[in-house]
Amino acid sequence: MYNEAVTSIKDNKSEKVLVCITSQLNSERLIDKAAQLAEEMGAEFHILHVQRGDSIFNNSDTPDMMSRLCQYGSAKGGSIHFYCDEDVALCIARFIAQRHITKVVMGQPPVKDVNNINELRKAADKVLHDIKTPVEVIVVPRDENVEDKHIYINMKEDLKFVIA
Repeated sequence: MYNEAVTSIKDNKSEKVLVCITSQLNSERLIDKAAQLAEEMGAEFHILHVQRGDSIFNNSDTPDMMSRLCQYGSAKGGSIHFYCDEDVALCIARFIAQRHITKVVMGQPPVKDVNNINELRKAADKVLHDIKTPVEVIVVPRDENVEDKHIYINMKEDLKFVIA
């Protein structure tokens, strides 16, 4: 009975993983992390790029890099989504709400010390402040030797930060 319930949940794909990428090669590492998480959870896997303005091709290198990331992400099983919007944070928040995303993987925001939880939260809030639904955010540090950081947003528990 237990195995049937777990299989049913996985088949319904109640968990949904989103990775937010930019047109940089480092996005491949973020895609890898999100793909691994989605596979472990049996979750839907989404890859989102939001470009400020009205074109995703803001410089001459962007089309080639986004094409590469699109192919890479598709090979990892991700559904690719590109948006242009003046309010990047709000666009991400809308995507999370509309798709019922439960976990978000993002790169380390610009902070001096990724282990300083308050500094990390403040920097991440610049992107995450418009999210209104419960979601776990996994911040992948630039330094591969540093463990990922987990931020819980709008969870019923009164937890704002937990380091996993």
